[in-house]
Parts: sequence; structure tokens; C-alpha cells
Amino acid sequence: MYFTVSAEAQILLAICIFYLYDAAVGLQAGEGLLRCTRNSWRAQLATQGFELRRAYLLWPPVLQPHQPVYRLRWNPGHIRLPDESPAVQELARHAASFAPFVLPLYLLALLLFGALPASFFVLHSETAQLVALVLIYLSTLWLALLCVRHGRLGHTEARTARSVAIQILLCPPFALNAVRKLSLACSPACDLPQAARQLAASRDWQALAKAMHATIEEQIAELQDSDHADDAQQQRLQAARRQLEPHLPAGDAEAL
Repeated sequence: MYFTVSAEAQILLAICIFYLYDAAVGLQAGEGLLRCTRNSWRAQLATQGFELRRAYLLWPPVLQPHQPVYRLRWNPGHIRLPDESPAVQELARHAASFAPFVLPLYLLALLLFGALPASFFVLHSETAQLVALVLIYLSTLWLALLCVRHGRLGHTEARTARSVAIQILLCPPFALNAVRKLSLACSPACDLPQAARQLAASRDWQALAKAMHATIEEQIAELQDSDHADDAQQQRLQAARRQLEPHLPAGDAEAL
């Protein structure tokens, strides 16, 4: 028994696949993602994603493409938690620079996943399909111009901003990830624990501290089981673990 898929359904499926493929963020073990939400920030370690050939894949929330996402490193053997860091404040200002992208992003999403399917399966009108496609490319052009402007204002390297603009013009579903592409191109001067400690809500910071604490404990256990134990590295890991212990959720802190 054979199932046939209409050309319209194939187009919509391709749009979804291109978007999800482009939204994936590849990370190394010593990295994590810091995401700016509406009222706070949330962080996630690379090792909390899908492991793929010694790398990890994470997907930021696919229904919130306006949220900037930053790739930050962290060192399990060197945790620093200052009260305030100018680099963290600069990161917060950078995230605020994406406000102009919100309207065209969600307009494009509405056109791709609302108006275009309606023209295919509800209206059955070639005119409606043409109008939807024209509006999709106009929204994509709007986002491309915003990318170039972001580079001219100095928020992103101009060459990178132009490259992103060209990418999204060639493939409109990629335009839904414009903010993510530009924010991931940023190289903050702070590391993941510093930024999350200062920006994330208490509960979100404690969850990250718990994940980092568990990673450090695993590395300490591996060193203790190793025939060539590195005492200096073990001491650094233990010091980092002690730094995180006061920041663990109440139940976990009491169990130590």
C-alpha cells in the first residue's frame, strides 16, 4: 500500500525541516547556552543535549525565535562567581538590541505556518498562494535589512551580519533564526557561571549550579579511578565544587 503526499504538503514539511535543522546549536562539552527570556535568563549545559560524535546538539524553544541565545564556555576546574561583572551587563545590553526583530519574525512565522497552509488547503487559490509567497519574501527582506543594520550599529561584526542576511534571503525558513544566528555570533567576555549567576532567576541559577556540580563530581570520580591521577586538577575541581555548594537547591545543599 502506497501513500502519496501532495506537493503542498511536501513544501510545508520542507519548511519545518529547514527551520528545525537550522535551529539546532552544536556545542562542545565545555560549553553551554544562555537564553534571554521575557523576564529573565535561562542556561543549559551542552551535556544536557543530544550527544552526537563527541559533540552535543541543543534546540532553543522553537516557538520563541525572538529570544537571543549565547554560546558561553565554562571550566569545571575554575569557577568564579563575582557579584557584578561589566561583561555581563554588556551581554544584557546586546540582548536588548534585538527588539526590532520581534514583529517581522512573528509575522514571517504567521505567514509560513498560517497563511501559506491556508492558501494551500483551505482557499485552494493560486492568487492567495502568490500573495502569501510575496508577503513571505517581503518579511524575509525586512529581516535581512535588520541584520545588516545590526551590523552597521556595531552590535554584530558587519561581515557576519551581511552573511546572515544573504543566508535568510536564499532560504526564508532560515530567517526565523535570524536573532539566534546573530546572537550566537557574539563572543561575550564572561563565562557561563558568571553570566547565569548575575542574570538568571534564583531557581534557574540553582538548576544550572546543580548540573555543573554533578559534572564536576563525575570528573572527580573519573580522576580518582584513573591510574594517572592529576592531584592538582583534582584540587581545582574540589575547590570549584565547594564554590557551587552554597548555590545548590535547598534539598541538595542539605544532603551534602
